[in-house]
Amino acid sequence: MAPGSDKDPNLIVLGRAVQLIREQRSMSAGELAKASGVLREHLDALEAGQLDPTYELLLEIADGLGAQPSALVILAEQLDSPADQ
Repeated sequence: MAPGSDKDPNLIVLGRAVQLIREQRSMSAGELAKASGVLREHLDALEAGQLDPTYELLLEIADGLGAQPSALVILAEQLDSPADQ
C-alpha cells in the first residue's frame, strides 16, 4: 500500500488475530518479538495493520506464539466474518 492510503482491512484483521493470540498467551509484544526473532517495530506495525507480512514472517511469529500459521489466518477470517453466519 502506498503511504497515506487507507489500511487494507485484511491486514487489520490479521494484525488483530496476532494480537489476540499473543494476549491469550499472556505475552507482551516485546516477549513475542524476542521469542519469534521478529523486530518489535515489525510486530507493532503488523498488529496495527500497517505491515503486509511475508510468509516467512508469519512462520516466525506463529512459532514465537507456539501456534500454527493457519491458526492466525483462521482467526483473522473469523474476525472478518459477519456474526450472523
